[in-house]
Amino acid sequence: MTEEDLISQLSQLSIEQLDALHEKLQLKINDQKAERERLTKLPPRTSNDLEALAEMQGLDLSSLLKDVKRYS
Repeated sequence: MTEEDLISQLSQLSIEQLDALHEKLQLKINDQKAERERLTKLPPRTSNDLEALAEMQGLDLSSLLKDVKRYS
């Protein structure tokens, strides 16, 4: 669809239809933003990211990890 086709189709709509379309688009944009934010707040999924997970929780596991490595 070209820009001209889009403009042609939109020009056939009434103001009320354009307002409804605008509201639907805004809702979709807000939903996508919220989903993106939710996904960025998820904890790391691998055990290799244990330090990153602890940091997200405000914990310091460096000494504990040193002890674990020493006894392994």
